[in-house]
Amino acid sequence: MAQFFDATTDAICFLDRDYNFTFLNRRANELISQGKDLTGCNLFTTFPGVVYEGSPYVANYARSMKERVPGAFEAFYPEPLNIWLSVQSYPAEDGIMLFFRDVTQQKADHEALRRKTAEAERQHAELQTIYDTAPIGLALFDLDDYHYLRLNDRQAAFFGLRPDQVVGRTLVEMAPIEGLRELFDQVRDGKPVINFPLEGTLLTDPDPTNIRSWTVSYFPVYGADGTIQAITAASLEVTQQKKAEAALIQSEKLAVVGRLASSIAHEINNPLEAVTNLIYLARTSERREEVAQFLDTAEVELRRVSAIVSQTLRFHKQATSPQEVFLPDVVTSVLSIFQGRIANSRITVERRPRVSRTVRCFEGEIRQVISNLLGNALDAMPSGGRLVLRARQGTHWRTGRAGIFFTLADTGEGISPGTRGRLFNPFFTTKGITGTGLGLWVSKEIMERHHGTIIVRSSQNSQHRGTVFTLFLPFDAVDR
Repeated sequence: MAQFFDATTDAICFLDRDYNFTFLNRRANELISQGKDLTGCNLFTTFPGVVYEGSPYVANYARSMKERVPGAFEAFYPEPLNIWLSVQSYPAEDGIMLFFRDVTQQKADHEALRRKTAEAERQHAELQTIYDTAPIGLALFDLDDYHYLRLNDRQAAFFGLRPDQVVGRTLVEMAPIEGLRELFDQVRDGKPVINFPLEGTLLTDPDPTNIRSWTVSYFPVYGADGTIQAITAASLEVTQQKKAEAALIQSEKLAVVGRLASSIAHEINNPLEAVTNLIYLARTSERREEVAQFLDTAEVELRRVSAIVSQTLRFHKQATSPQEVFLPDVVTSVLSIFQGRIANSRITVERRPRVSRTVRCFEGEIRQVISNLLGNALDAMPSGGRLVLRARQGTHWRTGRAGIFFTLADTGEGISPGTRGRLFNPFFTTKGITGTGLGLWVSKEIMERHHGTIIVRSSQNSQHRGTVFTLFLPFDAVDR
């Protein structure tokens, strides 16, 4: 019998009517004897910490002895052991048989699992809250025709719908935007799309011609086996910002023309006054040769007026398609408008046009940039100075693209480091109420749209002060 009990995995003990141990199997000895022979020892004397006055354990034992019914409860034998205990009477020996099992590890595992589950639930609740309240649209797509699996309220609001009205519908069904599916195909192949500018219309938009703009990022979702299981998307609508930028750029274009108005008026007024005087002299002169000379001079002045008007119209006219432009010619036309101001300010101009190729660009926009930089340079030299305009062909060190570097350098007062750091910020100006603070910001936007760059260097050192702006314009600044 002893061998049979020793073979079991549960601990088994026998007690007599006085609660003395009469038998302990192998597992019971391992759990509670601590190397001692407990045969004949009293349960409550040996383990006084197990019960106390009024403990339900005592009543349970007494009930088992008196009424011969089984009972079951948990106890500590001693700490830190967790013991599951079953008490049963056995009439033949007129005593009690105890079955118990060490559940310490089981309880520890259960507690660890409970804590892990609670932590996972907490993290899931946090992520769900972030997902639902994020200020950008978030969505999850499957790989089967890119159905919406999940999306937050902000993403659904793009369509004017609730999330449950969008789930199950396909990407192209909701947003028939050219090139969008190709972007998702790229992500499906493992290539993320990050901060991509997207424009188009949505299926549910009341106005089918309403072009909206987003900045989007798409990422593959990998499974445990390393394969792509889904695609997650983050979208930020920037339609209103784009419209505001377009309005500002348009206002700056008008401001450029407005700033030129005084220079143009001055340039036109002088030759017109000369023509008026020459016509008067011709009318009052009786010498035929003298009249012819007066009229020839008047014709030259009128040609000058015509040239100024022509350049002004080119400023105002914006081409809808790119053209091949020879940059030195653009610089010449801009200089012609400022010629009177340059002469009156005692500014000498040095030109070094070392280019032979044209660039493909929007001529009106590049003309606007050069005019803005030239006007700023003249403002920096109210008492005269030197203006150097250089152009050369080269390759941009960062992009590797071939193009033209155009440098405009003045010998003005220079720009402080603090001001240089804010030059390209919208609405920042050093000209008080006469400046809009948009010129350089718009110029930078134009250069970036032409895949070019604009940088500035400046010094206020008394030995070599002044400012240098350098533009880089690729030969293929705009696609055909």
